[in-house]
Amino acid sequence: MIYILIFFAKLLEVSIATVRLVLTARGNRLVASLLAAVEVTLWIIVAGTVLSTLREDPLRAVAYGLAFAIGIFIGIAIEDKLALGLAQIEVIAGVEEAKDISNTLRGHGYGVTTFFCEGLEGEKMSVVLKIHRKDIPQTLKFLKDYEQLFVTITDIRKLSIGSITRHMIQK
Repeated sequence: MIYILIFFAKLLEVSIATVRLVLTARGNRLVASLLAAVEVTLWIIVAGTVLSTLREDPLRAVAYGLAFAIGIFIGIAIEDKLALGLAQIEVIAGVEEAKDISNTLRGHGYGVTTFFCEGLEGEKMSVVLKIHRKDIPQTLKFLKDYEQLFVTITDIRKLSIGSITRHMIQK
């Protein structure tokens, strides 16, 4: 029974820690600080339980180690589901495709910036948009209808001036 408690408490602690690290990197101080308080409290309790009887019961350390590894995996999955923050998507395409993409996105209310660029096979156009991370899958689904695109996604740590409104692409 103690192994199960150690495992699930450590799993919870590491999952919280992983989400907290992402929030810290994104500048979300308040939530990250609150999660840190819960995280360190759990750590003290669990680590103390494992270390106090390490020689007599080394299997507690095994439960602790397994939960640590799985907790990181779960924490990343939680953060992916929350999809907090903003992203920049840049699409490089042929000029006509890029114009169609940018016009469609603008028609759905997205702020889109375009500029001409040069590729291996001649003139291209870059389409740049800032979106909420939650909208990345839907935006990529929309872009899959086009051929020969080069698409990059970059996390935005902080938007200092302006705002981004969520829009849903409907086909």
